[in-house]
Amino acid sequence: MLASPAAGDGGGRRPRRVSLVLLAVGALVATGALLGCGSAGSTADRGSAAGASAAAYASAGASANATARPSPQQTPTARPTPKPSASKPGAGPASPAGSAGGGAARIVFVDVGQGDATIITSGSWAGLIDGGPAGSEGRIEAALGRLGVRRLSTVFVSHMHADHIGGLPGVVADLRPRQAFVAGGPSSSLASAFRAAGTSVIQARRGGRLRFGALGVSVLSPASISGDANNDSLVLLVAAAGRRFLLTGDCTGPSEAAVGSTFARGPPIDVLKVAHHGSRYSTTTGFLEDAHPRTAVISVGDNSYGHPTQEAIDRLRSSGARVYSTQRSGSITVTVSPGGAVAWSFARSSAQLTRGVAGGGGSGSSAGGGSAAAGAGSVGGSGGNTRVFVTRTGDCYHVNGCRYLARSRIAMKLKDAKAKGYRPCRVCDPPR
Repeated sequence: MLASPAAGDGGGRRPRRVSLVLLAVGALVATGALLGCGSAGSTADRGSAAGASAAAYASAGASANATARPSPQQTPTARPTPKPSASKPGAGPASPAGSAGGGAARIVFVDVGQGDATIITSGSWAGLIDGGPAGSEGRIEAALGRLGVRRLSTVFVSHMHADHIGGLPGVVADLRPRQAFVAGGPSSSLASAFRAAGTSVIQARRGGRLRFGALGVSVLSPASISGDANNDSLVLLVAAAGRRFLLTGDCTGPSEAAVGSTFARGPPIDVLKVAHHGSRYSTTTGFLEDAHPRTAVISVGDNSYGHPTQEAIDRLRSSGARVYSTQRSGSITVTVSPGGAVAWSFARSSAQLTRGVAGGGGSGSSAGGGSAAAGAGSVGGSGGNTRVFVTRTGDCYHVNGCRYLARSRIAMKLKDAKAKGYRPCRVCDPPR
């Protein structure tokens, strides 16, 4: 029972108002508890866009069409989507559907050799999709450092193949992401890294909707777990200021067809991260007819799988897409301005890719088209033939992207660098 009102407070009316306020507060608290049901942890970064709505994401037990809603306190102010200016490559009209509305973003396809690692930043939020093969930690952390990222907000794991998660345990240990979205169970080493870092692990399924600052993120696949890691890849559509980026992991088969069908008769995708490193078994003609990407990026390095195949490149070019690869261009950065203009930068070459690996047949095996060793911490290759970099005056060798290569960068084989007495850099941790 509430205390009696003090003299002069309106003759007993105040307790009723207080009661109403308390009831309203209780309703909001209850609503918040319902929205948070199923997430593996609460949002840690309350003071920035990193808080997002991810803590309200439906867990694995929820329906495939569950939708994550932003908490009322953190919902960004809606703004009309500006009309973007033309910019090449990948210029064209933006799609109003799924637009992040007025925000800016930076996407970096990190050159990790034969594997995948993509950084996305928007405001104070920083996310990482996959972590490349083992030995990629130095490259990924060097790229994050250049963007001013000292702690990750979110990690997305497309699937549990070594060329996508080999470097993740080290990155997780160093940058302690607040949350991770996965499709299926993490590997034991990755699960241990998440526990040690205090990372909340959340199962993602088709139909999920997330917002991180100015970014809208939609989960397009998988609808369920089939047991085929490539087919079960986590596929994300990221929207920023009217631009759309489709990030496909190693998605193949029925899942790729289902993803493509969501874009049928719609506007083109601005940038496609090509599935399965350009294997002949992904990026089918039907998928490209639906998605119609303006620009395609293949994350690939030296490998024995024949990636990227000529067949995949020919299909991409026939669809009208410009094609780039991290093997040729190095790390590739796409910057989206608040007005929707797109700017590209390339660590090495801006030349488009027209030719695949001669005689390459691709691989449909569950190995994922890569291995823990292929391209680890290098431009590509393995063992003594791995390419590393030195400077004119230093006495260490580095992976591409290390901050100590700012003044000069001389490529050489790892075995030659060792023979000449160069030591591995302690910052970027190149292969030994």
